[in-house]
Amino acid sequence: MRPEEEHLNTAPPKKKAGAAKKPNPSRKKKRRSRQSSGRFFDKRPSGHVIFLIVFTAVLLFTILRLFIWNIGKHTGYDPSETTTEFDVELMDYLQPLEPEMREAWEDDGVTTILALGNDPLSDDRSGSGLAALMAKATDSTIYNGAFPGSSIAMKNTEYKNDYPLDGVSLYWVAAALVNQNFDLMNAIVPGMGSEAATAALETLKSVDLSKVDDLVIFYDLQDYKGGRIVYDENNRKNLNTVYGALTAAAELFQEHFPHIRIYVVSQPYGTFTTPDGKTADADKDDFGNGTLVDYLNWEVDACRSSGISFIDTYYGAVTVEDSDCLENGYHLNEKGRKKVAERFASVFKE
Repeated sequence: MRPEEEHLNTAPPKKKAGAAKKPNPSRKKKRRSRQSSGRFFDKRPSGHVIFLIVFTAVLLFTILRLFIWNIGKHTGYDPSETTTEFDVELMDYLQPLEPEMREAWEDDGVTTILALGNDPLSDDRSGSGLAALMAKATDSTIYNGAFPGSSIAMKNTEYKNDYPLDGVSLYWVAAALVNQNFDLMNAIVPGMGSEAATAALETLKSVDLSKVDDLVIFYDLQDYKGGRIVYDENNRKNLNTVYGALTAAAELFQEHFPHIRIYVVSQPYGTFTTPDGKTADADKDDFGNGTLVDYLNWEVDACRSSGISFIDTYYGAVTVEDSDCLENGYHLNEKGRKKVAERFASVFKE
């Protein structure tokens, strides 16, 4: 037999057609499935895969939280609704008068108030003016000695003819009253060309301080507008400072007329036009001595140190939201005068 033939004869014998047995596909699939499954679970995921899964989960969670945060939650707050929930605390400071201060004082049954200041009181001296409204609200008699355009503090270190308003600033008015010497005012006031100033001088000359029960000091933002200094740490009675002039005037009255209760009424809010044509906002603009609120803080300190009272109209009557109470920036109109009078009376009656 040739090798080729021998090779051909080694082929496996053919099976009979009837005896042929078909393979079971399901069993093969099951076997493959078990093998494949086994290989899958036996092979643990790598560290990179785990990191990727965790990072993706954290990223999705963060995105979801940011999305929810951006949507926000409705709180029911209505910005157009008027509310007093966040009202600013008032700066009132009330100092009772010591009983011994009135030992030699006789009550005549009439509440007599002397009012010193500037434009809020002098703008309208009629029956609809602030002094008249305050008198009606407190059932009192008020003498209006306010000079228009004047200020609490002096502009110059001493009186000079080129700035006559220093002669009717707070301390000089107090000194004229206590000493009953109106010579300087007699020289100044006619040149002011103001009926209100003339009326104020005549009123001051007629006042009997022994009959006055209360003194009200009420100036607008003139000191702030004029750049007056608020405080001198080396001289607490410096008349060029608001603190010093208030302190010196208060002590002058306390020394000679201790029975008089003294009230400082704060400046209301206001705006004005600067020399360069810009609008100055008393609540925001600082011209070297702070905003008007800084002036108020020093005034409160002066009242505390001198033992006199402070009534806040900046937050308590005509605020930054009450522009309808003002005209020409900082002058009180009829509505503003009514609000200030009501505010003063509500505290004064206490």
